[in-house]
Amino acid sequence: MPAQFTQNLIPLERIEQSLQLEPVLFVLFTALSSFLVYTIGLRNLSPSRHRNLRALFKNLLGHVFLGLGLLTFFWILRGETIVIPKLVPFVGIATVLWGAIVLIKSFRILSFEYLFFMNMQTGVPLLLVNMLTLLMSVVLGSWIATSVFGFRLAPVLATSALFSIVVGLALQETLGNLFSGIALQIDKPYTLGDWIEVQTGTQKLVGHVHEVTWRATILTSLTEEWITIPNRIVAQSQVLNFSKTKNPILRNQVFRLPYSAPISEVRKLLVDSIQDIKGISRFTEPNVLLVEAAESWLTVKLVYAVKDFPDQFRVADEVIEKCIESLRSKGISLVGPVMRVTQEKIA
Repeated sequence: MPAQFTQNLIPLERIEQSLQLEPVLFVLFTALSSFLVYTIGLRNLSPSRHRNLRALFKNLLGHVFLGLGLLTFFWILRGETIVIPKLVPFVGIATVLWGAIVLIKSFRILSFEYLFFMNMQTGVPLLLVNMLTLLMSVVLGSWIATSVFGFRLAPVLATSALFSIVVGLALQETLGNLFSGIALQIDKPYTLGDWIEVQTGTQKLVGHVHEVTWRATILTSLTEEWITIPNRIVAQSQVLNFSKTKNPILRNQVFRLPYSAPISEVRKLLVDSIQDIKGISRFTEPNVLLVEAAESWLTVKLVYAVKDFPDQFRVADEVIEKCIESLRSKGISLVGPVMRVTQEKIA
């Protein structure tokens, strides 16, 4: 490759300006700041978050050492005038790009740390971190293109308007999911770990929020399946959050009894039978209501509160078992539908 062409394509003077002491110290200071924030302000994180951040720091440290090695190699080659036209510009641009990578990784860790600090107990969605990383990458990429290579981005953006419209139409649903995800993170109807119910049309999807990506919200159902719901669908649906309220979750069980059953005794019997069940909240005391007087039976409803949403089915199983045993012990049987068949004589 001709030396003149190489120097025009990768201007060595601008590369040297980018690799002066001040930019290098700024990159190193950002990486060091992320580590200091972790060691000083985030000592009480959960073990899983400590593992995640340590893995990120291990990766960052490797990139820092490799970047410093490239920088040292560049300045060694810069003193050898014989190889300048061939190798130095390429090593220089590799060093600039590697420095940008270190800076992006440092800001990514800082964004994780900021979100961890703001949400010590709840999870942190990757969508926000990925958006900040993307924004930082665009800013640094634009700076390298204009300051190092001398590209003029304004004419390029102006001439690519039609292309942008075509791409926007092609990615309409994807972009809709992306911006819906951003809107959900700003509005925060739920956070990671919350138990929610998404009502879309006649369908109800229930689970706890496992992750929020740029495309979808991922729920883990009560039976441990992953449910992936596009963010656009979630934003347009009714979302019930069972984790935000301070009050316990009310549940009920219906029993059909004969008219001969003593209602006052049944009320006390049902309430007493569930007192020892683990998972029932005492914030709201259980109550028995007479809700129906049908032709062949009386319907009573036992209302109780559950502490944790995922325990509701286990608690309901024990409630039904205990209540049936208590009713049987008093000689009270449940009543089912009664069918009467009559025969008429035809004259």
